[in-house]
Amino acid sequence: MKVALVHYAYAPVVGGVERVMEEHARLFTAHGHEVTVLCQRGESADPRVRVVLLPAENCAAVLRDVLAASDVVFIHNVATMPFDMALTNALAQLADELPAVRFIAWVHDIAACNPDLAPVPEILRRAHPRYRYIAVSEMRARQFRELTSADCEIIPNGLDPVRVLGLPANVARFADEFSLLDGRIVLFHPTRLLRRKNIEMSLTITAEMKAQGHRVALLITGAEDPHNAASREYAAWLRAERTRLNIEREALFVGEHIEVGDAELAALYTIADALIFPSRSEGFGLPVLEATLHRLPIFAADIEPLRTIAPAGAVFFDPTASPNAVAKQIAYHLSKNAALIAGKTTLAQSGWRAIYTKHLAPLLIA
Repeated sequence: MKVALVHYAYAPVVGGVERVMEEHARLFTAHGHEVTVLCQRGESADPRVRVVLLPAENCAAVLRDVLAASDVVFIHNVATMPFDMALTNALAQLADELPAVRFIAWVHDIAACNPDLAPVPEILRRAHPRYRYIAVSEMRARQFRELTSADCEIIPNGLDPVRVLGLPANVARFADEFSLLDGRIVLFHPTRLLRRKNIEMSLTITAEMKAQGHRVALLITGAEDPHNAASREYAAWLRAERTRLNIEREALFVGEHIEVGDAELAALYTIADALIFPSRSEGFGLPVLEATLHRLPIFAADIEPLRTIAPAGAVFFDPTASPNAVAKQIAYHLSKNAALIAGKTTLAQSGWRAIYTKHLAPLLIA
């Protein structure tokens, strides 16, 4: 579809509405729609998004040319705020003149509900009969309904976890390919591929958590040592074990997908939900300390020196214990972690991908 987005400004201008518009443009183009942004200031860093700058005088002619060729027009704040009344009036008139085009007014702010902006022109106090109104929160929807007696739906703003978490591009692509930021539990096992690291236990715990109904992923950083025959044999056996357990999409040897340097390692800690460290023997166990700086819950083998260096609150288990029991132990402790649950809820409900699927895509065809 041909989608037009209208606002006073666009990226790289900094602002909440500008950020939302940029995300909408990215999502629409990613799903095959043709996007044009109409604004007074801004430019596009995405070649798929066309930006048309509106002149200070007589913007109606430029608006008409673009909007007449559009299927859907999203008007951000211009229908409820007084910062360019010529633009507000031109859009209202074009909505009457272009019956084949759908107009959707996004309500981020309402001038008539802000005493600092009084007096407010009458056109901003009433609903246009050709506009479908969308508010970003229940409060804004309630204010608009009380002001105009018109219907107003709610579509919340979202967030881009890649941007918020500051993930490097290669980690972002990896996370996207395997849906690591969709709310699933992500276990992190940073390790070399050595038998004493007991990686097979991490694999089996992952399979048990999957069987228990959890959406789970396991990230293993280590690569096989090309100069060590035993390491190569162990790596091959682990891959076969992963296949046997039917967790090829859940258990990921990260080094097969991206090169893991310091920046990537830090990013993997960032997207992980818990450290799993089931080694049968260790000389020190640095990942346990690293996990504390990333505020990760720690599930570690009950061995020295891990018990000595681990912080209070770490959960220990016998490295020869039943993986089923350890899986239940991990799931139980994570289910009591309020911060983790809040983050998972945000990823599942408020990531832009979820917002698009639940709200924006149906809006285009409604």
